[in-house]
Amino acid sequence: MKRILIAHDGSKSSERALRKGLDIAEKFNSAVAVITVVPSLYLTELMDMDREKILDTLTADAKKMMTGIKVRSGKIRSLKTLIKQGSPADEILKAAERMKSDMIVVGSHGRHGAQKFLLGSVSSKVIDHADCSVLIVKD
Repeated sequence: MKRILIAHDGSKSSERALRKGLDIAEKFNSAVAVITVVPSLYLTELMDMDREKILDTLTADAKKMMTGIKVRSGKIRSLKTLIKQGSPADEILKAAERMKSDMIVVGSHGRHGAQKFLLGSVSSKVIDHADCSVLIVKD
């Protein structure tokens, strides 16, 4: 297992996925990329200026989160962080394809965990469309 992509959105589930993915990477001496996706804002009620401010804030928060992940990554030989904007599942799948991932690691539910009894929509879409193995880390 040479390349592992770990999806992280700041949720408890993604934090568990991060720990599990880093453990696996350490055991197999794998290169790791951790991706977070700032979701696109399609709210028509927002003015463009407000939408940009929100996106800037979300992006700044994502950068802080990724910096913290780099610090905590421990003995991983190669760790890259990615911050993308768009549909989380789509961006995760694109990144996995670009880096030729051997595995994608995602949490079972993200920040938008309204569906406590169902698999989260992002993890479900990743499972359905990934060209590599997908590890779902359950809460």
